[in-house]
Amino acid sequence: MGGPQGTQSSGSSLDETARFAARIRGMVGAVERGDGAGVRACFAEKGVYHDVFYGVFKGDGIISLINDYFWRDATDFRWDVHDPVAAGGIGYARYVFSYRPTFEGAGGGRAIFEGVAICRMRDGLIDEYREVARESVALAAMDFAPERIAKYLSKQNRELRSRTEAVRHLD
Repeated sequence: MGGPQGTQSSGSSLDETARFAARIRGMVGAVERGDGAGVRACFAEKGVYHDVFYGVFKGDGIISLINDYFWRDATDFRWDVHDPVAAGGIGYARYVFSYRPTFEGAGGGRAIFEGVAICRMRDGLIDEYREVARESVALAAMDFAPERIAKYLSKQNRELRSRTEAVRHLD
């Protein structure tokens, strides 16, 4: 796993980055082990996990995301974190994520994609986890039909257009 890259402007940013890096790496390690409670422990009491495939999970629902969805549909998870950085209560980290899909209709071999985790932090815990990912690469690796990938991408397009950050871009 990669470490922080570049120079930070202050010692407090370095400390914040180190704390964030430890927390996000703890979270992905728990995912790899299939430890839903371990993932949940990385989140604040009312923490929220926005997953690109499965949607939004809150609080103890995060345990279900890992145990009942991730590990139902795949095995042999690998999640590497690169270049974590944090400042002002927000942490970012690039990642490469892969797994072996087990659900019906998933052909091909190991599914792999890259992304960026965006975390709002509270008292050293993740308050909100969101990601921007190239998940369509994983869908192609699982030999999904082009129509199925197009349907998924259309859904992603609708979701982005419904967010307040997108309003200025909708003319």
